[in-house]
This record gives sequence, structure tokens and C-alpha cells, in this order.
Amino acid sequence: MRPASRTEPPAAATLGFRADINALRAIAVLAVIAYHFGLAPGGFVGVDIFFVISGYLMTALILARVDRGTFSLSAFYLDRARRIVPALAVLIATLLALGGLILLPDDYALLGNHAAGSAAFVSNLLYWQETGYFEPAGHRRWLLHSWSLSLEWQFYLLYPLLLAPVARLAPGALRPILAGGALFSFAIMLWLSHVSVAAGFYWLPPRAWELVAGGLACLAPALAGARARAAEAAGFALIAASLVLIGPAAWPDARALAPVAGTILVILARRPPSRLTDHRFPAWIGLASYSLYLWHWPVVVWLDHSGRGGDWRWAAAGIAATFLLGQLSWRFVERRTRPAASAPHIRVGRTAGTWRALGAYALAPLALVLAGLAIGRADGLPERFPPSIQAVAREAAYRGVEGAEGCYVAATDLPEPCRLGPEGAPLIATFLGDSHADAQLPGLVEAAGGRGTIAFNALAGCPPVIGARSIHPGNACGAFNARFLAPLAEPRTSPIILAASWAGYLSEPTFRFPGERGASAISASFRAQVLRSSCALAAAGPTYVVLPTPHFPSEVAKALQRRLVADPNAPDIALPRSTHEARNRAVVMLLREAERQCGVRLLDPAPYLCSGTICYGSLAHRPLYRDNHHLTRLGALRLAPMYRAVFADVGRRSANDEGDMNPRQRSVHETHRLSAR
Repeated sequence: MRPASRTEPPAAATLGFRADINALRAIAVLAVIAYHFGLAPGGFVGVDIFFVISGYLMTALILARVDRGTFSLSAFYLDRARRIVPALAVLIATLLALGGLILLPDDYALLGNHAAGSAAFVSNLLYWQETGYFEPAGHRRWLLHSWSLSLEWQFYLLYPLLLAPVARLAPGALRPILAGGALFSFAIMLWLSHVSVAAGFYWLPPRAWELVAGGLACLAPALAGARARAAEAAGFALIAASLVLIGPAAWPDARALAPVAGTILVILARRPPSRLTDHRFPAWIGLASYSLYLWHWPVVVWLDHSGRGGDWRWAAAGIAATFLLGQLSWRFVERRTRPAASAPHIRVGRTAGTWRALGAYALAPLALVLAGLAIGRADGLPERFPPSIQAVAREAAYRGVEGAEGCYVAATDLPEPCRLGPEGAPLIATFLGDSHADAQLPGLVEAAGGRGTIAFNALAGCPPVIGARSIHPGNACGAFNARFLAPLAEPRTSPIILAASWAGYLSEPTFRFPGERGASAISASFRAQVLRSSCALAAAGPTYVVLPTPHFPSEVAKALQRRLVADPNAPDIALPRSTHEARNRAVVMLLREAERQCGVRLLDPAPYLCSGTICYGSLAHRPLYRDNHHLTRLGALRLAPMYRAVFADVGRRSANDEGDMNPRQRSVHETHRLSAR
């Protein structure tokens, strides 16, 4: 056997139970639980702590086995499968079974697809395509937290392929290779924090440096004496500061150095057990941290799903349920399947049986993948519910504007110009906006009646305001407005119609304009730019702006389905009209000012969606909204009479067209056009 000094990890990395690392596990899982229950603003960094610990332990395990000549890739994978798969499989199977009893079709279909992604350990890539971790939509995803398990499993698959050969053939190169890889990964993370925050959060390459940092800690010499005490104190201080001071915006970025460095310092200190780390309760939390992590998020989602999120009493009950479910999972699943620390290590020459055992562990995930895909393909098995429920689900999912595919795109994309209507017919209107424009499109097309073509494009989360560009990296709003909206400030004869979630853009500092350095969505500059943009567009030709539609406190289609499940004769969803008016008062005043100053023409959907003092979310048990504020096709068609006013004068040239402008009108138009830019 080769000399031990070539591959044996330093004293700090010797295998065996360590109370300090177990305490770090406890801190990490408690931080994540506290964050998701609304108790710790920076608790999400607990996952970063877990990554460092995993990297440290995997490096120590691989190097120890390589040094003894017992390392086997199949045995390593089997140990990881025994550690991770059983408890995760039980969680996924339980959620699929319960989901079949309580979830509506679209929610169950979503759970099925996510269950397949989680069981296949690719859910991080799935959620990267669907939603940001910190977005409200995450609370519809029962397995959102499995992204970190998928990322770790991907690391486990690749890491020994690099580490074991280098440890055998060139152990002296371990530190520089790992350090170089960590720096490269860190650079990718910094780049993505400015280009694509979601990719930086979910992908392995920008996260690998945290796991590799744990590996470098394994190769570092242990600290002792006063240096160890100082390192431990500094490490816990960095972790505590991270939990309190770090926010989720643009995470992860350079701030991730704080919890990662703190974890490394505590590991290197290798302090003996203390009252904190050796106490029975925190010691159990560390041991059961995996099960606690698995079960806490479904509890959070259930509270939100049942309308109890935000209530501290239910939050307390949810935390208690988390510990109960975690205890059951740890005791009856984890303890019976996880590899024992004293288990003999399988030698390379005996790997055939290990691969067979590993294949057996793959059966449960494979079955869950197939079951999840089947549920997703079956649209959440709507036949579980009566026809009335199925009809609501269909109406909430169907938009039905032929030829409009690709005209409305996500915030990071830029669509190609779209024309809807008879080929070769004249342009009769241009319709631009965000997701609200896309939702209202069926009503506009119905009002047009095929008499011409409509130029339509929309971008998610982008207000149709000249010069508006998002502060978020990778957002295409600035390019969208420059390409589709700004040219309309030139003289034209056909009308333009702008529809957007106007009130939402006044509530968050999300957009900035040329010459501004910071966000200004709630500042006077945003309001002034709305006026400048509206005036420039109105001076160039007929300009219509759609006032806000009602905004309901919960998703209308789902709320209606739940009502009908409980009572087939339940009343329709409704909202006091005064609530709608109060929510949108500020933006309506702003747009009324544009109407007075510039002649912008306002279209109010309220008379078509409300009656007297009530705004309807559904009529005759048919949903007018697919969620809180996006119209269904039925809701959009109710706006057709409103849009017919736009086409009343189509074909008649306005007296204010550019060709008929007198010098004074031409000067006003030029002033508004230039000021908007």
C-alpha cells in the first residue's frame, strides 16, 4: 500500500461522529425552517451551510477509502442512495397519495411533474425553468425544496470521478485543482448574479464552489488552542450575521462568502463538545436534519394552500408538525436504511453485487418518476371530480386565440412582431402590454370582428412605458419597449392600446429610466415618465389605455372549484367594488391625469366585470379569472363591447394626423416625443 501521507486527510478530516458538525447541521435546518415559517430573514443560507458540510464529509470519505485501498465508485453511490433515497421516496409517495385526495387537477398535475423531477434528481433544473425560489409561485410547489437534493446528487455523481483518480495518482495536486475549480465556480456565480439569478441559484456550476470549499477545509490542517477558539467564535458570528442581515435579492452572490467561511471556520476549529453542541435536543436535530428538511416545506405549502399562511398560531402548529413528521421519518425510515459508520467498505473487486444493490435502490425512484409523469400527462386526473369542477379547470386553462402563440413571452425573452387577423388586411390597431394584455386579447379580437389585422405583442412583467427597463438582470423589458413601443411615438393613423397590471408597477421599486441610477418604481420619476410616455404616444396618434381589472385576494378558478367541491350550489366568487377602486385609486388618478393633459383615451373594464357594488370573479359557476387578476377567455370576451369603441372610427383619418397637423400641433408632438426618450 502507498504511504499514508500521500492521501490521508489531515486530522481535522478524520471520519467519525463530530458534535460540532452535527451542531452545524442543526443550525442549518433550524435556519431554513425558521425562514420558511417567516421567523428568520436570512434563514435560506442554511442550505449553503449544508453544501459546505456535504463537501467536507464527501471529501473525507473518499480520501479515507482511497488511502485504505477500499474505494469503490459503486459503493460510494450505494452509500449516497441509502442515505438519500428512502426518506425522499417516502415523502414523494406520501404527497402523491394525499394529493390524489385533496388537490385540484392542475395542482395535482403540477405535483406529478415535480415528483418525477425530484425522484430523478433533476428538480433544480425543472424549477429553474418554472419559477424563482423566492417568488410567491413557489408556494404551489410541494417539492420545491428538493432542488438542493438534486443539486447535491449531481455533485455526488461527478465529484468522485475527479477526486479519486487525482488522490491515487497525484495527491499533491488535490489542493490546487480543488482551489482552481472553486474559483472558477465562484466566478460563474458572480457572473450569473448579474445575468440570470435563477440559474445562479439552481444550477450546479455556480453552486459547486460551496461544496468544494468544504473539500478544501478537509485538506486544511486543523487549528488548535487559541486559534481554534477564535476561529469557532468568528465562524458562529459570521453564520449568525448571515441569518440576520442577508436578504434574498440576487442570491447567491459575493455575500455567500459569509456563511460559507463561517461554516469552514467552525469545522477547522474542531472544538470538543460543549453544552450547545452536545445537548440532547440540538444533537437530535442535527441527526434528524435531513428528515426535518424534507417534511418542513410540505407543511409550509399546506398552510398556504389551506389559507392559513401568515397566522402565527398555525405557524406554531406547523413547526410542531414538522418536528413530529421529522421524528417519524428519522426513526422509521432513516435509521433503518442509512449506511452505518462501522459498515465494512466494499473493495473494488467485489463491486458487481454493489451495482445490483444500487439498481435495487433505483427501483423506487423509477416507479415514482413513472407515476409522476403519468399524473402530469393525465392533467391531474380531473375525473376524480364531478363535471362542474372539470369545466372550471378547462376554462381556467384555455385561452383560445389562434395564431397568438409566441406573441406573449416570458420576461427574459423578446418576441417577434405578431399580426393577428386576415392575411393582407390593413392594420387597424396595435395592442401592447404585459400578461394582462395577453389575457384580454380574446375580447379585442372579438371586437375587431375580422375587419383588419391587429399588431400584438406582450412581455411578462413589463409596463408599456417608453424608456422603462427592469433592474433585474436578464429582463428584456427595456429592449421590448425600445422595439415595440418607442416607434409608436412617431406620427401614425392607427390606434394603439396599452394594457398592464398598472397598480403592481407602483408597488415595487422594479424599474428605472435613462439617466437614473437606482430603482424608481415608487418614486415621482416613474409617475412622471408614465405621463411623458403617454403624452408622446397620444401626440403621435390615437392612444388608448386600459384601466386596471379587479384583483381578487385568492385565485378565483381554484377558489370556485373548492367551493363547488364543498357545495355544488355554492355562491359565485365576488369582491366589493369599493375594494377594487381603493386598490387602484392611485394609478387611476395618474392615468386620468394623462387623459386631461394629453388626450389619452381610457378604457374602463369595471362596468363589464362589475355590477353596482359588486365585482364578479365568476358568473353562473364559470370563472372570469384564471388566478387573482388574469381574465379567462370568458372574462376577456365580456370586454369586447369596451374594445368596440376603439374601432368606431377605424377607416376615418383623424384631424390630428401628422399630415394635417398645423405648426403648433407639430411642435407639441415633437416636444412630447423627445421628452419621452
